[in-house]
Amino acid sequence: MELLPLSFLAGVLTILSPCVLPLLPVVLAGAAEGRSRRSPYLIIASLAVSVVLFTLLTKATTALLGVPSNVWLIISGALVAFIGVSLAFPTIWDRLSARLRLQERSGNLADRSARKTGATRSIVLGLSLGPIFTSCSPTYGLILAVVLPANLTDGIANIVAYTLGLSAVMLLVALGGRSVTTRLGWATNPDGKFRRGLGVFLIIIGLLISTGQVRNIEVWLIDRGFLGAVQLERPLLDSMSDQAVGSGADPTGIEVPDFLLRSFPDTDWSRADPAIAGALGGGPPRDGIPALDAPHFEPIATFPHDDSVQAIVLEGETEVKVYPYNILVWHEIVNDTLDDAPVAVTFCPLCGSAIVYDRILPGGEVTTFGVSGGLIESNMVMFDRSSETLWQQSTGKALAGEHFPHQLELRKFQLLTVGEIEGAFPGAVILSENTGHSRDYSRSPYSGYDQSEGFIFSPSQLDTRYPAKEIFVAFTVDGTRVAAPWLALKNDEKYLTDVAGQTITLEKTTNQLAISAADGEDIPFYFEMWFSWAVQHQEAGVVFDPGTQ
Repeated sequence: MELLPLSFLAGVLTILSPCVLPLLPVVLAGAAEGRSRRSPYLIIASLAVSVVLFTLLTKATTALLGVPSNVWLIISGALVAFIGVSLAFPTIWDRLSARLRLQERSGNLADRSARKTGATRSIVLGLSLGPIFTSCSPTYGLILAVVLPANLTDGIANIVAYTLGLSAVMLLVALGGRSVTTRLGWATNPDGKFRRGLGVFLIIIGLLISTGQVRNIEVWLIDRGFLGAVQLERPLLDSMSDQAVGSGADPTGIEVPDFLLRSFPDTDWSRADPAIAGALGGGPPRDGIPALDAPHFEPIATFPHDDSVQAIVLEGETEVKVYPYNILVWHEIVNDTLDDAPVAVTFCPLCGSAIVYDRILPGGEVTTFGVSGGLIESNMVMFDRSSETLWQQSTGKALAGEHFPHQLELRKFQLLTVGEIEGAFPGAVILSENTGHSRDYSRSPYSGYDQSEGFIFSPSQLDTRYPAKEIFVAFTVDGTRVAAPWLALKNDEKYLTDVAGQTITLEKTTNQLAISAADGEDIPFYFEMWFSWAVQHQEAGVVFDPGTQ
């Protein structure tokens, strides 16, 4: 969606092309002076319809031909660069247009439509202007560069933006006639600084798109704190929610999103959960949100922010380690050890899921985890660097790859504020902001998200029994998923509930929770927003709410 302004600009520049602009006062102002005041509006509307239908037809044709999206990415970048060249060096386009007789052919169509009368004349004239503008102006290539690699929703949005830009200037010309075209001379002058400067800019953008360097720039900006993950809603020309079955796809027919196929060429896609078909690109690419692999720690008393910051606490036999949310929100995964045991501390800001896993894969291999850039129902998709198996962060289940359908082992932890941790564990050490990445850890890139009712990526369904972003504690008993509202569990209270034929005890003391089975064995748990837990366990999940017992 970040290309909407560029699409709008392409529409404006289409009208400002030297071979188009001289025709407008004659066609539009002349129509406005005719018998019907509706004429210019009919012409503009018909032109918009013509452009939209032509563009969608082009999109559908390329889809039927099965042109790979990475090919269109290269072509799109080349189109944008060519447009830049034509603006910076206008004689190039003039020579090409003359050689192909584009203006002559499209002008003949307009002449024939002008012989009609009444509303029919206006409509046909508007429809005929579409081929004129798309053939006469190289800037129409911008809309093709945007739409061809994109999904249908984004493509239509950009077509609409393009036609709005085109129609807005058309309306000005229709109502103002030649006086408007005169005032726009600074923009239409082929040798002017505006057009040449814009041309150089588009050449640079086109080269970045074709070579894939746009992603590297995004990562560079994120690493230096200039852009948060929320602002990078979709990578440039790579927001592909269209799902394509590639060469690594499951032969049974599971459709793997194209952005995952490109990002994980070494993943064994022949072993995959159908849920992977619903993955969306979250914005930053693979490792665009960098996990921490060599974390540093400091005494908790040195924590430089407010004591109300929440944090994950791991209590081992010889050490207590703290991972505050103000750092986790920027990195989402910390690959670490506790008493020399490998652990992965994970946090997904979009669904509030805080979970700690063992980093031991089947067969005993120790790995590290990274952020894939993909999301399922607003939940992070992780990957292990040993086999490039993809994992659902909120469930620990393998989604695709060598280790499908294995499930990661949970580790016990607590969720407390830094102030509570300092009081309970004064000797604890806390994750240092010396991460090797430039981030503003005093602010969140998702500021206000957890208090709002909106979503960045809306879930497929919403259970309204509780507020969508209320935090629940979740655990599993013999395959039965259970969730309880965290704030409904009171301190110094013990709760009993029957799950899968067992009596389960929940006991909370000074905000530290213990969940145990009838035999006294500890049951590990994690935390997650209500909407995220409900959308995954809607049918089989069990809710324990002491306030309703």
